[in-house]
Amino acid sequence: MANKFKWVKVAFTCKFYLSLPQEIKKTIDMKKSIFGKLIAVSMLCFAMISMASAQTKTGEWTKSSAKKWVNSRVWANGLAIVPHKTTDYVKFATQYHKDKAMWEKIFKFMKDSDLVNMPAGRYAIDGDRCFVNVTDAKTKSPDVVQIEAHKKYIDLQYMATNAELMGLISTANAKEIKPYNEKKDVVNYSGDKVKFYTLSGKTFFLLFPGELHKASIWTKGEETTGRKIVFKIAYIAD
Repeated sequence: MANKFKWVKVAFTCKFYLSLPQEIKKTIDMKKSIFGKLIAVSMLCFAMISMASAQTKTGEWTKSSAKKWVNSRVWANGLAIVPHKTTDYVKFATQYHKDKAMWEKIFKFMKDSDLVNMPAGRYAIDGDRCFVNVTDAKTKSPDVVQIEAHKKYIDLQYMATNAELMGLISTANAKEIKPYNEKKDVVNYSGDKVKFYTLSGKTFFLLFPGELHKASIWTKGEETTGRKIVFKIAYIAD
């Protein structure tokens, strides 16, 4: 009986392994022995079950469980991309699991598309609930770019080529200067305590409603052009 149970565990572990994203499989495949591979898969399986259990018990994501989920990379569809360190992991995990199918479409689009060479324009992911703007964006002086925030949509911003700076500021340090424009889903602010971070390479920014940002800022004091990818993702309220 014990021997039968052992093989049931092995079968389950193998099935779980086959369902993993390719990049996680590569990490596991670096283990030299079959035993080592089974241990690695089992540990990952246990971590993911524990994480899901903790989330279910509390009814909501915690900073710890959300960070573990982000670091597990099950959301990435094999892409070598990472959310910027400023990302609110709890909001990411919450929104992803409220509409997993749509987020899977987003990362599939990023994986399957030639983001560098495809024609610029707007591409539908899920009607008006999710679409992506592909542009050859010019960077600007921070003096001519206004701080903005949204209410309806989450921004996923990614640079396929070149780089820009993304400015972030808290609402406590900003003042509203233009009221909310519902058609454009934007409200503008002013403030001088903006912190700038580099957007380039494999990093993307996730900007949730109410998070103030200042995008498309030049990195070296002069205009450059880069291929920019901006997904607009409908925010699902509680």
